[in-house]
Amino acid sequence: MQSEIEKAWIEVLAHIYRAVDWSKVRRGGKRPLDVFVHRLEFSRNVRDVASLLQRLCNSLSLQGPKLPLDAIDYLRQNESEAMKYVRKYPKLLALYAEKRARELRKGGGVECLDSWS
Repeated sequence: MQSEIEKAWIEVLAHIYRAVDWSKVRRGGKRPLDVFVHRLEFSRNVRDVASLLQRLCNSLSLQGPKLPLDAIDYLRQNESEAMKYVRKYPKLLALYAEKRARELRKGGGVECLDSWS
């Protein structure tokens, strides 16, 4: 059973993963997931959710990706728990985000899974 914080992180990270043009990202022969995990681990040591998202997007050469604002708002309202979670489980979140990004690419239903209010 996934917590609401985990669901919100997965949704936000999936939108970021989907927005990346992986053909333009230097990967050094690594899978996109490996690069994403590395960049997420690099980005997680900041003070808040907004800084993490900005750093992650910058490291992936993203400018202004469409992100689910309701999920971001939920993470910011629960910032302390959200940051603990992403620092503790970056690989797990990246795996789920990759899976969700594939669903989004295939037109898998709604743009955002839940409403976090």
